[in-house]
Amino acid sequence: MIDRSNRITATGATLSRDDSKPLPRTEYDLIAWHGHAALITVMISALFGLLVAAKFNFPTFLGGHAWETWGRLRYNHTQGIFFGWLGNAFIAFCYYVVPRLTNRPVTSRRLGWGLFWLWNFAVVLPGWILVLSGFSQPLEWAEFPLIVDVFVVLAFLVMLIQFVRPFLHVPAGELYVAGWYIVGGLVFTTLAYPIGNLVPELAAGAKGAAFSGLWIHDAVGLFVTPLALAMAYYVIPAVTGRPIFSHFISMLGFWLLFFVYPLNGTHHYVYSAIPMSAQRGAIIASVYLGLDVILVVTNLLLSVRGSGGKVGANIPLRFVWFGVVAYLLVGLQGSVQSLMSVNRFTHFSDWVIGHSHLAMIGFASFIAAGALAHIWSDIPGARYNARAIGWAYWLLAIGLGLMVIDLTAAGLVEGQMWVGHAPWIDSVRAIYPYWFTRMLSGMPIIAGFLLFYIGLLTGPRNAMASDSVEVQALPENAAELEAEAHRTPSILGYAFVIAFVAGVGFFVLSFVALGIIPAYQLQAEINRTAPRSMQPLTAAEEHGRIIYGREGCAYCHTEQVRAITADVRRFGAPTAAWETQYDYPHLWGTRRIGPDLAREHGLRPDDWHYAHLFNPRATVPDSIMPGYSWMFNGSAAKPGQDAADLVAYLRSLGRERELAGDRGNEQVDRGKAMEMTSNYAARELPATRPRISIGGIDTAAPIFAMASMPDAMLYEHGRDVFQHNCSGCHGANADGAGIANSGLLPRPVNLHAEHYSDAHLATVLWDGVYGSAMPAWRQLDQTDLGAVAAYVQSLQATITKVSMPPQEIDAAAKLYAANCVNCHGEHGAGDGAAAGALKPSPVNFHVRQPTTGRAWTVLEQGIPGSAMLAWKGRLNDEERGLLVRYVQSMYDGGQKEVATQ
Repeated sequence: MIDRSNRITATGATLSRDDSKPLPRTEYDLIAWHGHAALITVMISALFGLLVAAKFNFPTFLGGHAWETWGRLRYNHTQGIFFGWLGNAFIAFCYYVVPRLTNRPVTSRRLGWGLFWLWNFAVVLPGWILVLSGFSQPLEWAEFPLIVDVFVVLAFLVMLIQFVRPFLHVPAGELYVAGWYIVGGLVFTTLAYPIGNLVPELAAGAKGAAFSGLWIHDAVGLFVTPLALAMAYYVIPAVTGRPIFSHFISMLGFWLLFFVYPLNGTHHYVYSAIPMSAQRGAIIASVYLGLDVILVVTNLLLSVRGSGGKVGANIPLRFVWFGVVAYLLVGLQGSVQSLMSVNRFTHFSDWVIGHSHLAMIGFASFIAAGALAHIWSDIPGARYNARAIGWAYWLLAIGLGLMVIDLTAAGLVEGQMWVGHAPWIDSVRAIYPYWFTRMLSGMPIIAGFLLFYIGLLTGPRNAMASDSVEVQALPENAAELEAEAHRTPSILGYAFVIAFVAGVGFFVLSFVALGIIPAYQLQAEINRTAPRSMQPLTAAEEHGRIIYGREGCAYCHTEQVRAITADVRRFGAPTAAWETQYDYPHLWGTRRIGPDLAREHGLRPDDWHYAHLFNPRATVPDSIMPGYSWMFNGSAAKPGQDAADLVAYLRSLGRERELAGDRGNEQVDRGKAMEMTSNYAARELPATRPRISIGGIDTAAPIFAMASMPDAMLYEHGRDVFQHNCSGCHGANADGAGIANSGLLPRPVNLHAEHYSDAHLATVLWDGVYGSAMPAWRQLDQTDLGAVAAYVQSLQATITKVSMPPQEIDAAAKLYAANCVNCHGEHGAGDGAAAGALKPSPVNFHVRQPTTGRAWTVLEQGIPGSAMLAWKGRLNDEERGLLVRYVQSMYDGGQKEVATQ
């Protein structure tokens, strides 16, 4: 193996060092401390990730306290990987490589210790604690709160002084490409970080989303990617003892990265309200980035040509080689998924999560682990266990491979189901096995990182440093390589300086072209299209919005209906920019596990939301959403202030759009509706939205019920559909005693206590019951609807035959006219004078017949949550009996309505 005290020239050639010129001081203790911090935090971060994955399969696991919720753990998982693991690993690498690339020590040892404490004890640890305590930002890759961001920026400024300053003494033409990546990564990240974390807090809604999209990509493209590639460009020639294949290609790849990567961010919001010109620009840049990745990876892999044996034998090089290949895969995947035809299908799905893990673990983490192992084997007195690190490689590779394949397949399944008509929960059920596999795949990853750390704590010790430097004999062609390094024309050095200035210009261009100009265009459109009556959120709604953000709700539910047919059919009109003009920061989200909530207003009553928040399985039996029982005082019927404010916020989503009417359908950029007519208002009501059906009959609802008792197969199918969709409210036995019963008003119906006509049962399933927790089920396949209708028919009460003498009919009719006609109508058809203003609508007794016991209970106790009050002392028993038989006698199976239909 070559002597690592040698330096690397601009071409990547490894040159021996003259013993009269000892290696500049290397801060090995700071390398070790940052290395330990990196590996401790990556295991904690991976544990956060495993807990998040487990909650997909066991949603009640660790859910009794606020700090255990899915969103907060997820925030800490991503930020821990970014700052704790990769940040510390990159800093450790810089301490090792900067003296070897510049022939100078880093700026200050004392400053180095300040950076260590600042990074880990003012950023990582406080950031984790604050997030778990409920202080965070709902912005992807920017979840740590603003107070932590101040220390992050300070830390990057310290890095510029500590690591970039030594490079200023190296002629540009003689600087090896790894140095360029270090300088570029630290400089541009220092500029991008405050913009990406602060501007979305100051620019509302769609305008802030444009800047947020830039940071989502800049976090990876300007920090993670440059530092990881610097590691690869250093380790490969250091281990192989051969120069990089092409210095020209390496510099071309470097500048293409910094010219193109910042322009990518808006492709996270394709088909959104952001102007289509910005979206198309980001898509084009994404394609060019794929070409840059091909250039860089080709150069790196050709640099290993003829050294296949070393890739197999040298474990750090094997890690780096894996990371380079993963970089090719993730780069090409990113370019493809930015294309509109692919994006509309895969965006918001687990495909994107697989892509992220391939980038952050497959590419960045494997290269970081390889570089750290390479460095560790050279730290004087450090232990190094090659066998343990070799096994760690296989555990990490197997775990990552399984996870990426699994999540990619899951994303394809989700995308296919979302463009269909099936209920949203069907896509959740379909992904159960994939989420379980994902959880299992996380276990070898954690074990791999643990074994990797063990490999740096055990094994034989490296030789201790000595005062004299052992110099390896120069290779035969060393003189030519050295001459080549210094043969760089001076004009090329100026070219590099010019290119650096151009890079800064492109960085500024990215924020102007994809942030400032779109924001200006959006504001002009908002001024033109926003209703004058639009009001900001109330104090309670604003507090609920804060809760929504801190609990990570935006990482499961989007608030962004895209301008594609599947979204509009399922959720309603596309989100317009003016709807978000008071949102600081935006909550558009980049993933859908649950349905989009941008049109939640009027979709479900408050008590449904309370029951769902307290125990999501109460209203959606197969939901994987975590419960928020700690927001309540013991039951869904007793919400605390946080729960009340959160529901108030949910109730506000889409309210202004609904109030705006047709004017609300004006779009920011009609060119973005690539596959749709611009007449959004003409499209039918989404299948999830209930309809008001006065009289209990919708002539548009198809009749599903069977004329006779269904066969056993249909019965079992109907029972299965009922258990998966209805049992949370109506109970497993359909007696109205479901888990959600105590929190809902009106209470779920006991299906054994009433008889429904075929037309009324079809209407209830098709339209829902407006004003109650009964949703519309139009999105269910009609085979499923027919089966569940048949199942309900098999449970319902038999028709009560009523025969009344004329004198009783007259007496009962007078009682009915005096007490019931205003709501239920003169003839009991549910069409009384007050019916249109009541939610839910009064019962039509021609299509729905209660049992005698049910009717008596209603008269005595009323129906809480409806206009039907308790009649305590209002009528005597004889009068109640007359009235019960009278309304029962009205049932005729809805013959008139069926004939009309």
